Amino acid sequence: MAEHTSPWRGRRVLVTGYTGFLGGAVARELFACGAEVVGLVNDRPARASTGADRQGRVHLVRGRTDNVFRLHSAMAVHEVAAVFHLATHDPFAEDRGTHAVLQAAKLYARRVPVVAARPLQQLSLARAGEARDDYLSVARFGEVFGPGDRKVFRTVPAAAIGLLTGDGAAVPPDGPPRDFVFVRDAARACLRVAEATITDGAGDYPFRSGWLLTDRQMTAVVRDAHAGRPVVVPDSAAPTNPLGWQPAEPLAEVLDETIAWYREFLRIGCTAPLRAAA
Repeated sequence: MAEHTSPWRGRRVLVTGYTGFLGGAVARELFACGAEVVGLVNDRPARASTGADRQGRVHLVRGRTDNVFRLHSAMAVHEVAAVFHLATHDPFAEDRGTHAVLQAAKLYARRVPVVAARPLQQLSLARAGEARDDYLSVARFGEVFGPGDRKVFRTVPAAAIGLLTGDGAAVPPDGPPRDFVFVRDAARACLRVAEATITDGAGDYPFRSGWLLTDRQMTAVVRDAHAGRPVVVPDSAAPTNPLGWQPAEPLAEVLDETIAWYREFLRIGCTAPLRAAA
C-alpha cells in the first residue's frame, strides 16, 4: 500500500519484540506505510540492531513486556493507535507478557487494537474454547521464515546455512507437512488484522500460504533454489484466507532473498546487525 493512502500514515504504533524477527518485519511494514513506531526494547543499544532511525520515526522505550506500568506509560505518552505484541516468550512458561499488554491497553484512555501472532496448529484449541479477550486479535501462521531469522535450528535457516558453508543441507526426519509463510507476508497479515480489529472488533485469523511442505520437502526446495533449479511445491488445494490476504511473491523469489540474507549473515560472522533485518 502506498504511504500517502495508508491508514497508518502519521500514526504511532507500539511494537513489542521490535528488534525480533516478526516484530522487526512488522515495524518495516509500518515505516513503509508512513507510521511512527514505538519500539519496546530491553536495552538502549538495540537501536544499532534495527538500522537507521528512520528520520525520527522510531521511539525506543526500554522495558519488559510483563511491566504493566511501563507498557501503559508508553501507550499514553506516545498516544499509540495500535499495539503489535510480537515479543517471544517461553512456550513452557506462563505468558505474563500478553496479560500485561492487555492490562495496559485496558488502562489506556483510548481503546486500541492489540494484535498477537500465534501458531496455526493452536487454532483447534482456540475453537475449542481457549479464553479470548475483546481487546486481542490473533494472527495465526504455520512456519514463518525469511531474512532476519536467527533461530538457525529451524528448517529454512538450517538448510540455507548448510548449503552456504559447504556442509550440505542435512536431511531432516520426515514428518507432517506444515504451511510455510514468508515473514514479509506475515507482517502484512498482522497489519490487516489490526485494521480489521479497528472496524470490526477482535477476531482470530488463520493465514495459509499454500506452501504446504514437510521439513524434508522444504529442505529439498531450498537446495533447488540455491542451485538455481526450478522450485516445485507439491500440489494442494488453494487455501482460503481472511481479509483478502495472499502471498505477494512466488516461493522461488523469497527463497532467493532469504538465501542471500544468510550469505551476508555468514560473511559478517553472524553477530553484526544486518541491513535487511533492520
